[in-house]
Amino acid sequence: MNVSTQVWVQTDAICGWAEEGNCLMCGRTRVLVMWLGPVVGFGRSRPFHACEPCAVRLARWVRGAEPEPCEPTVTVHGDAAFQRRYDTAVNSVAAVTIAGILSLSSVAAGLWLGAR
Repeated sequence: MNVSTQVWVQTDAICGWAEEGNCLMCGRTRVLVMWLGPVVGFGRSRPFHACEPCAVRLARWVRGAEPEPCEPTVTVHGDAAFQRRYDTAVNSVAAVTIAGILSLSSVAAGLWLGAR
């Protein structure tokens, strides 16, 4: 039986249970990830997992804080690669949020029309 071990992660921005898995925001595999909730769209839902740095970045974005600057890097990608990943993550979260709101509003409209 394969049982995943969970650990409690707590930072200044986010806390929760984490287990080894794949981060859906940065694409890293076999890292500690936290379940941030379901992603609902097109009549389906899937669990949304993110590693601690991505979850902190997402929590700060939700709270309206500016993203922290990148650490110095030896690769040629530098800040531009981080900015692309950050923009992609922000756009993904916005798309998921909009899809969820549209889904909830369509359910509410259906219930309202069905009650008439």
